[in-house]
Amino acid sequence: MRNRVTITIKEDLLEQVDRLVDGLTIRSRSQAIEYLLSKFLSDFKLKNALVLAGGKDSRMFPLTKNKPKFILRIKEKTLLEHVMDYINGFNVSNFFVYVDYFKEKIREELNGINEYNVNFIESDKSKGTIEPLLRAKSFFKDTFLVVNGDTISSVNLNEMLLFHKKNKSIATIALTTVSNPKDYGVAMLQGDKVNEFKEKPKKEAGSYLVSAGYYIFEPEIFKYISREMKSMEKELFPKLAEKGLLYGYPFQGIYINVNTVEDFEKAKRIL
Repeated sequence: MRNRVTITIKEDLLEQVDRLVDGLTIRSRSQAIEYLLSKFLSDFKLKNALVLAGGKDSRMFPLTKNKPKFILRIKEKTLLEHVMDYINGFNVSNFFVYVDYFKEKIREELNGINEYNVNFIESDKSKGTIEPLLRAKSFFKDTFLVVNGDTISSVNLNEMLLFHKKNKSIATIALTTVSNPKDYGVAMLQGDKVNEFKEKPKKEAGSYLVSAGYYIFEPEIFKYISREMKSMEKELFPKLAEKGLLYGYPFQGIYINVNTVEDFEKAKRIL
């Protein structure tokens, strides 16, 4: 529910508000003001984020011949920096970046960042998406964010966090709509809950809603993670959905999971 209000703002401040209107994620002056208010007045805050920047991907060769896709540059910044800058825009200032292959090159690229804290969690080889969570467990004493470091998104993290808290959820995943759901983690929604989650289903997908690679967790999530698990998408999320503990936050806007050269070119046009 929204109410119409009349306010008076200094002209120079209004000009700054109007600069936020990009026609994509923020389409009007009213939406820009709402975004700023939600950013600074929210009762809930995210402090920590785990950014997943591990693994190898041959689909972007030759761009990734001697380096990971995470440090490919778009307008003087790496893909990983663009992801982290966006998250930092919601006052998240403490980042834990998981790296394995090419960890030295990623560390070198991020060492010069002064706007926020960057801590590295390292492994010698890729062990899936559960391992980074377990390695970072001791750092997360309250609500935290997990993000795929190759995913450009316009999800409003303040609104997603409010949704998460209102539902008293221990796990909330951002959901977007795609035309080819079989290539993603597919979610079946019943109300606000995900009642079934299938990672890259081989048969009928059953839904066009897919995981957008942004997750909000409570520390209680670790009660449902075992050392035998390898993948959040293949093991943890289906388990949580079966128990009625997984919530889905659908959003409209930008979503690019940079897995191919074409995806990278699209990201360059948008950023």
